[in-house]
Amino acid sequence: MRQVTKASIERISDLPMLPDLAAEVMAMVSDPTSSMADIRDLIERDPALTAKLLKVANSALFGMRRRIGTIQLALVVLGMNEVSSIVTSLSVFTAFCDMPDDEFFDRKRFWEHSAGCGGIARILSKRLGLKMEGREFVAGLMHDVGRILIDQYFHGEFVQIAARVQGGDGSMRDAEKEFLGVSHDEMGGWLADRWGLPDALIEAVACHHEPGRAEVDRPLTAVVHLADLFCRAKGIGFSGETEGFSIVDDEAWKLLAEDHPNLADMDIERFTFELDEEIEKAMEFIRISTSQPDACGEEMP
Repeated sequence: MRQVTKASIERISDLPMLPDLAAEVMAMVSDPTSSMADIRDLIERDPALTAKLLKVANSALFGMRRRIGTIQLALVVLGMNEVSSIVTSLSVFTAFCDMPDDEFFDRKRFWEHSAGCGGIARILSKRLGLKMEGREFVAGLMHDVGRILIDQYFHGEFVQIAARVQGGDGSMRDAEKEFLGVSHDEMGGWLADRWGLPDALIEAVACHHEPGRAEVDRPLTAVVHLADLFCRAKGIGFSGETEGFSIVDDEAWKLLAEDHPNLADMDIERFTFELDEEIEKAMEFIRISTSQPDACGEEMP
């Protein structure tokens, strides 16, 4: 069944794709022969993206003391990798902007959960001294995109999956495997691979429920997994999962604690309370991403 589902996905002609410019920016940032001026000129080819990027750079998410008024300054102050991560994050919304809502899937709450996960991943990585340069936000934002694919292209199965979970019969991930032979995390990994994202991001999406399977960048995957759990603990948006959990007993917590013993001293309850400010910053990212005319040619509410 899993192979049948994957083959069905590969045959879909209107599968959401990352805008070409985002892919070009990622490739250019990875190319040591590219200059900052090359990247600046590439981004400035898209005025709408440029405006959004500068709004994000000046938002509470980064807390800059000086205003960033140009892409050149953003590249200097934030760094090329961070700017590339912002471009990718903004482009994720563009890729899914024309997918309709339906009565079984609250897209607004879905994106609140996704952005919240990205925001919490940011503060977790900072707390641990991990220099992830925005990759953690992109991975958190994308971690559940497989659920959108299931709803959009396997809607009949999605309705059955939702009904099963609402009836209290197991987790959504288990139901996905039963009806499709594949879960949303693996499906999201397929999409990230098709988009040509870096291996670490593909892995973080595909393994975010099982961080122990990660090999390319296990800390990134573990951070996203824990951010997902904190989001669920805070009741941020819709994650689709209802099973109980213990953060300190979680596999990802133990994996990170191996290299960061100070994690054991973290006051979980206090940290959870402190997340409110970071989550609000992530919500601001959503407002910026959806408040201006996008690639769909209309303003989103």
